[in-house]
Amino acid sequence: MNWDDVKIFLAIAQARGLKKAAAKLGLHHTSCARRIKALEDAVGARLFDRRPQGYVLTETGRDLFQSATKIRDEFNAIECDILGRDTRLEGTICVTIPNGFATHLLMPDIVDFMELYPDVTVEVNMTYAMKDLANREADVAIRHADNPPESLAGKRVGRVYFSAYASLAYLQNHDPVACPEDCRWLGWGDGSRHLAWPEKKKYPAIPVRGNLYSDVLQLAAIEEGMGIASLPCFMGDSAAGIVRIPGAVPVARDWIWVLAHKDMMSNAKVRTFIDFIADRFEGYSGRLSGGGD
Repeated sequence: MNWDDVKIFLAIAQARGLKKAAAKLGLHHTSCARRIKALEDAVGARLFDRRPQGYVLTETGRDLFQSATKIRDEFNAIECDILGRDTRLEGTICVTIPNGFATHLLMPDIVDFMELYPDVTVEVNMTYAMKDLANREADVAIRHADNPPESLAGKRVGRVYFSAYASLAYLQNHDPVACPEDCRWLGWGDGSRHLAWPEKKKYPAIPVRGNLYSDVLQLAAIEEGMGIASLPCFMGDSAAGIVRIPGAVPVARDWIWVLAHKDMMSNAKVRTFIDFIADRFEGYSGRLSGGGD
């Protein structure tokens, strides 16, 4: 039995779909299909029922999933233990960061870190998803989180404040107070959550249009005059031609954590990077809170 095929099997079982698993693994879905067929031939039984709602484990598949998950977790624990003892400031460290933090706040600091530690390469993965640190999808995660999982350790480095922003050109032709129905609020996610956005409840009559699943995309959209968006203050306050809409103030939202798996906290690269970024966040308290530098 080929362990690489088993890893593909685990990915499909967790994603409940071939194409989703292939995208996560960076493989073509036809390659994944061939590997699963080879694994089923090796096992001598079908592992999935292909149904309209997705790939569903058969009884044999469920048994293999339980066994393979235990083996994978043991391998990952061993790897984390070995890597956690690494005292060298060299090699690659993978960091997962939300888009806005990467492009509008921390990139100069990542450059400084690599210049200060020339033998360390920082690999940046911009995403809002919480990458699995235990499974080594990333070494360090910078995340919005009120209560991080107990398996992770790190530093709480600040709090993000949001407010409502639009372009000056947009506000010249749209009045969110007098004529809210002529304005549009840029959507992000489930419509039932819209009134929970910072400042949205002050303007309940402004309709929500579209869905842009990135604060970077939302900023680009309001710069082009698409509408109003709830943005982190460190992004909205520093963008040229962008202002808070009338009556909008900074509203405290999520805490920011710099996190790693507990087993990785003794790793020199990980510990040094967390300490470095935490120090830089101290200098950003004014920008994060909407109070300026």
